[in-house]
Amino acid sequence: MRSSGMLAALLLLAAPGLAQEIPDHPSKLKYRPLRFDVPDPAAMRVELLPGTPAFLIEDPALPIVDLQVFIRAGSFHEPEGREGLADAVASLLRTGGTRTRDPNALDEELDFLAANLSVSLGEVTGTASLSVLAKDLDKGLEILVDVLRNPAFRQDKLDTFKAQALDALRSRNDSTGAIEARESNLLFYGRFPVNRLETKASVESITREDLVAFHRAHLHPSRFVVAAAGAFKKAELAEKMRAAFREWGEPPPAPAAVPKVTHEARPAIHCFHKEGANINQGRVTIGHLGIDIHHPDVQAIRVMSYILGAGGFSSRLVQKVRTEEGLAYDVGTSFQPGIAYPSVFKIQFQSKSESCAYAAKLCLEELAKVREGGVTEKELKDAVQFYLDAFPGLFFATKLQTAATFAQAEMMGIPKDYYHTYREKIARLTTADLRRVAQEHLKPEKFAWVVVGNVPAIKAGDPKKGVALADLGTVVDVPLADPLTLERPGQ
Repeated sequence: MRSSGMLAALLLLAAPGLAQEIPDHPSKLKYRPLRFDVPDPAAMRVELLPGTPAFLIEDPALPIVDLQVFIRAGSFHEPEGREGLADAVASLLRTGGTRTRDPNALDEELDFLAANLSVSLGEVTGTASLSVLAKDLDKGLEILVDVLRNPAFRQDKLDTFKAQALDALRSRNDSTGAIEARESNLLFYGRFPVNRLETKASVESITREDLVAFHRAHLHPSRFVVAAAGAFKKAELAEKMRAAFREWGEPPPAPAAVPKVTHEARPAIHCFHKEGANINQGRVTIGHLGIDIHHPDVQAIRVMSYILGAGGFSSRLVQKVRTEEGLAYDVGTSFQPGIAYPSVFKIQFQSKSESCAYAAKLCLEELAKVREGGVTEKELKDAVQFYLDAFPGLFFATKLQTAATFAQAEMMGIPKDYYHTYREKIARLTTADLRRVAQEHLKPEKFAWVVVGNVPAIKAGDPKKGVALADLGTVVDVPLADPLTLERPGQ
């Protein structure tokens, strides 16, 4: 009781001072300027083997080690006719066991260690991730290397993978979102590796020998970049990984470079009809080929897109199409720079079938305003402040993310000064800069559309608004591809 009384007295004495310091509105709160210095990648970089760098950060805060092996391999490296092979390799690396570890025994061993191990392969890169208690690092590292170096590629596991993959293919037209994503890539990239998609024939043709050949050609330390953070000594972990990688064998030839995108989408409104009583909304994507991360305007484009549609509730498209008109729950733009190849500038939204045309018209009008009239000083200030404040969290929120950021940058050839000049380039942007990039990089005359849903209702539009789809461009009906063969009726 005596202690409680003393505490109450102290609070009473402090109350007047506190009341004077607390402002009457949150907008009047004052904060010290955020200071964040980009870490020096050279301080964490070590060379495990010639051509195999690692970015290692000691972090004794928790008795855990998190490690990621980035791999220069993915679906772009599949032989033609074997689409789906990279996914099969990644799946069986994790689930298929090794030459000395039965799949079930491997799972039990990882469970006993309370360790997590996963493998994935994307388009041009993949990742093998390990999280393990620091005291079990040696054992965890041994398992990780065994999985990557000595996969068994069991036939029964391959059969299971193929059956699951075929089930997924059968449902690829069930979702309008999946249709929209697939058809957008086909429209914007044409005959490009991103559009070499799995079919029933390609999945069924995959053999165990294909997995072995892909593994031999691509899974080697010369294709690895490592990132790790946790309770370890940097020099000790580096030496352990050198020893593990040193006996791997001769490196395979370097992978082929990602080809250039040469396709240009036809400027038209490409409509894909989806049957179904519950299909009462349409999905719309409008855009054209964009830029890659090496473009000098990358930061100006990023901020311009934030103001136009990527900035959530503060963006112009959300304010106009969602807040004022109530036509779409989700509407926005995407104009992030591509890494391995150019990205696509997109306006995307989902709206009731009859309101799609009118919502699209509003989006195009807002885009025209940014191109012709530019943005305001307040819009610029708010967008710049967002990126300056968000910067640490986007790339350096944790020790592992920091190591992974620099590992991926080295693997993908991101400019060496990219992160060190990121904020500086954003902070010095002007409204004139944003108007210029909007005029140079947003090209309405090149816009190609993907529209998915109840096409007759979408075409008709809302008579109250006086806008039909044909008023906005040339409408082209495209039949949905067969989910297993990707062949279209009439082809």
